[in-house]
Amino acid sequence: MEITIKKLSAGLADDFFGFFDNDAFSDHDEWKWCYCLESHLSAQENDKLWGKKNKRRKKAEELIRAGTMTGYLIYDAARVIGWCNVGDKSDYRSICENEKYRTDILDKGKIKIIYCMDIAPNYRGRGIANLVVEKAIADAKAEGFSYMEAYPFTDKEFIYQYRGPRRLYEKHGFVLYRELTDFYIMRRAL
Repeated sequence: MEITIKKLSAGLADDFFGFFDNDAFSDHDEWKWCYCLESHLSAQENDKLWGKKNKRRKKAEELIRAGTMTGYLIYDAARVIGWCNVGDKSDYRSICENEKYRTDILDKGKIKIIYCMDIAPNYRGRGIANLVVEKAIADAKAEGFSYMEAYPFTDKEFIYQYRGPRRLYEKHGFVLYRELTDFYIMRRAL
């Protein structure tokens, strides 16, 4: 493998959409239209766009162009094999509007979050998630963030573990900030 990790930019939007349209959910066709919007839309917007691939794609294009949707594309040579949604917590509407995700800090530039991660099926279990978490931590430190947060699901049997497992974050120095019914809030001081 020749793994490289690149920050999403408008210039890489075609790579982002190519991954989601072809490889991201090749084992779960019902999610091909997701385009990682859940965290960036209000609950009402998510409901309105649920299952509407073309409208979701257009919304994702707008967010990428605006620099609101941020994260990393993961490549094996020239092929995109993964995506990790990472950004300033204040840019995630569904997080900011939901009391469950509230922590002691909501200031812009203070908390960077890892919201979701999708690795192509043939590349899972090869340590790629560790590489992207390391990159996210290093970049967050360099950008002056005070903390990183992640929200893995409490149900280990849940079929869509797109937030990564708790042990992944513990391995990288995250500690349990709060346990909720559906997910954990894991935090790492930077």
